[in-house]
Amino acid sequence: MVVNVQQSPLVKKTAAETSRPGGSRASYRSCLGTTHRTRACLSEHPLPSPLGRRFSLLAAGGIILTSFGAITAFAAEPKNTSTIADGSAWYTQAYDNFPTGGYLTPKQADVTGPQRAPFGPGSHQITIGESSAQTELYRTDAYDGVKVADLSRLEYSELARPTTSGDRQPVYLRLSVDNDGDGNTDASLFFYPANNGTPVNNTWQSWDVAGGTIDVDGDNGGTTTLAAYADAHPDATLVNDKYDANHDAGSLALIAGGSLGGDTDPQTNGEYFVDRVIVGVNDKDTLYDLGGGSEVSGGTTDVTVDPAHDGGWKHQAYDNDVYLTSNQTLVDGPGTPPLGGGSLRFSLSSSENADRVELFRTTQYDGTLLRDLRAISYSTYQRGNTGNDTPQQPVYLRFSLDDDDNGTTDDTLFFFPANNGTVQQSAWQTWNAADGVWGVNSDPGPADSISINDYLVAHPDARIVVNGDASAPDQPRGGVAFLVGGGGAGQMNGTYYLDNITLSKSDDATGHTVTGKRFDLEPTEPTLSIGDASVSEGNKGATLTFPVTLSRPFAVDVTAHFATADSSATSPSDFTATSGTVTIPAGSTTANLSVAVKSDRTYERTENLHVFLSDAVGATVADGSAVGSIVNDDTRVDLGLSQSADRRLRVSVASVPSQAGAPVNIYRVTASGYQLLKATHLNSSGRYLALLNHHYNKGEGVTVVAVVDTSGGKYSSERGHLTIK
Repeated sequence: MVVNVQQSPLVKKTAAETSRPGGSRASYRSCLGTTHRTRACLSEHPLPSPLGRRFSLLAAGGIILTSFGAITAFAAEPKNTSTIADGSAWYTQAYDNFPTGGYLTPKQADVTGPQRAPFGPGSHQITIGESSAQTELYRTDAYDGVKVADLSRLEYSELARPTTSGDRQPVYLRLSVDNDGDGNTDASLFFYPANNGTPVNNTWQSWDVAGGTIDVDGDNGGTTTLAAYADAHPDATLVNDKYDANHDAGSLALIAGGSLGGDTDPQTNGEYFVDRVIVGVNDKDTLYDLGGGSEVSGGTTDVTVDPAHDGGWKHQAYDNDVYLTSNQTLVDGPGTPPLGGGSLRFSLSSSENADRVELFRTTQYDGTLLRDLRAISYSTYQRGNTGNDTPQQPVYLRFSLDDDDNGTTDDTLFFFPANNGTVQQSAWQTWNAADGVWGVNSDPGPADSISINDYLVAHPDARIVVNGDASAPDQPRGGVAFLVGGGGAGQMNGTYYLDNITLSKSDDATGHTVTGKRFDLEPTEPTLSIGDASVSEGNKGATLTFPVTLSRPFAVDVTAHFATADSSATSPSDFTATSGTVTIPAGSTTANLSVAVKSDRTYERTENLHVFLSDAVGATVADGSAVGSIVNDDTRVDLGLSQSADRRLRVSVASVPSQAGAPVNIYRVTASGYQLLKATHLNSSGRYLALLNHHYNKGEGVTVVAVVDTSGGKYSSERGHLTIK
C-alpha cells in the first residue's frame, strides 16, 4: 500500500537503514559490523584505564591498535575499488502518457543545492507541471547486463517540494529486468519511498533500495525485496529497454511524474531533486555525485602557532598506563622549514619511555563531514638521535570518524607517509594526504590502504568526531591529531618535526565555498634591535654604520624595513636620505646599515639624524630607533682686530677646537690679492696675539684674514675690517 506524505520536522531512516548491520556491506567494511568488530578495529574509545588505546609500531613500519596489554593481531582490511563519479553516465528523458502521448523535452537540470545537498554543492532537478501525465526519467545504462543477484548496494537521496499546495511523493526508482535471457523487459521493479518509511517534503532523505521493499510492475505496497526477487529469479538481469533508435533507455531509472507515483499523488506541480546515488555490484561501489554548483574558493588564512598563540592545537602524551607531560617543543629549524623559520619537534627515547605516544591535536574540525574536506597536507622532517642509524618514520595523521551519527568514534583513518612515497631522512617533505591512501583502524601497508573517496563511498555521512578520554576531562581532545611513538623500530630514539599544516573544507551551510587554514608552527620569534652610530664628518665624505642585531640566530633570513629621518642634521645638506630592507642571514645575528654623510669645511656643532626599523619578518622589533651622530671635525678660526696708538694693527687669532702649534698666516686683502702680513704659529692654547709692525695712515681701510693650517686642512677666518683712526 502507499503511505501518504507526512509533514514532519524529522527525517526518519527506513527500517532497513536502522536494522542493517555494517558488516553486510563490502568485505572492505567487514571490520565495521557488530559481529566482526574487534578491539583492533576501534580507535580511542575510553577504557577503564585512563588512556583508552595504545599504538605499537612494528619493525616493518606497520601500526596496529591495542588495548593496554598484549598486542592484538588481525587481518588488514583489503583495499576497496570504490569510485566517486559525476552524472555523465546518466541521461534525461521525458514522455507524456507513453506510448500514446509521445516524447517531451525533459524538464531537468543540474543545479546548486537546494539547501545542503547530500554530496557536493549540487543535485539533479526534475520539474513536473507541464501536464498531468508528464513523466520525467533520469536513467543510466551503466548497469545493463548486471544480474539482480549481483547488486550488493543500491541507495539514493532525494528532496521533494510542491510548487502548489499539498505534499509530494519523492522520486522513485525503477529497475528493468529480463528474467528469461531474451533481452526484453519481463518485469519492472519499483522502489517507492512511501512504502519504506515516512517521506518528508522540503528536506533531503536517503533511501536504501537494496535493504528495503520493492514492488513488481506497479505499486502494491511493498511486497518483496531485491534479494528475494533474485532468489526467485536467479537469472534476472538488468536490461536496456530501448524504445526506438532515437530514444535509448537504461535499465536503472529515477522517475517523477505520471501515474506510477501512486494513486494518492501523481507527482504533479512539484520540484524533485536527486543526488548521491550509490550502486554496488559484487561489492564494488560507485557513488554518483549529481548536479552542478561548482565550488568557489574563499581563500586560505595563515595562522601562526607559537608559545603564546596555540591556534586551537594542544599537546598531549601518554604511555600504556598514565598520561605524561608532553615533550613537544616549538623550535627554530631544522634546516629551512616550509613556513617561517620554525617547526614543532617531537622526541622519543627508548631509555626514557619506549611506550610514549605524543599527540598534537585539535577540536576545531570536530563535526566536519569527511566529504567536506578538501586540502589536507603537512610537512615533516625526521632523523635518528646520535648513534642511531635506523631510518625514522615521519609524523603520521589520524582522523577519528563517526559514521552512524551517534557521536562516538566508529573508525579511525591513518595517513602514514611511508605508504605514500619514499621517506627521506634529515630533509623536509610535504605530504598531500587528501590524494593519498589511508589505513582504516590500522596500517595495512600501501597495497591495502584506501583513499578517502573509498571510505566516503562506504560512509558518505562520516564526520570527524570529538575524540579523547571522557574519564580525563582535563586532557586535550579532538578528532584530528598528528602522532609519533608507541614503540618499535619505525619511530624510536629520534626527533621528528612538523610544520606547514594545511586543512581546508567547504562551508557547512551550502558546501559551496571552500576556505582553508595554513598553520605555521613557530617558536617565540627572536628580537631585533638597532644601535646608535657616530662618525667624524671629514672633508671627503663619511659613512654612518648602524649595527642591527638579533637576540639569537634564526633558521631563515630575518628582514626589516628601515628609513632615515631628519633631526638637527638634515638631508640632503648633511646626509643622504636612505630607506630599504636590512637582512640578517639565516644562522647569523648581525647586519649593518649604512648612511652616507656629506662633508664640508664649515665648523658646525655635532648634528644628529635618526634611523627607524619597521615591518620585521621573522623577528619582533625590540628597539627600532637609533641616533646617528655627525661629529664636527672642522676648525673655526676667530679673528680680532684693533689698532695701537701709533696706527699699527693688533691681531688676535683663536682656533676652535684648539689647534696648538698650528701654522697661521695673516693676510691683508687688497684689490690685487692677498698680502702676507705675518707667518707664525699658534701657541699651546691654539691662539696668537701680536702687534704687527706696519704703520697705516689715518683713514686708511684695512681688511685682514687669518688662515690656520691643520691636519684636517686649511681653515680661514671670516674677513675682519678696520678703518684706521
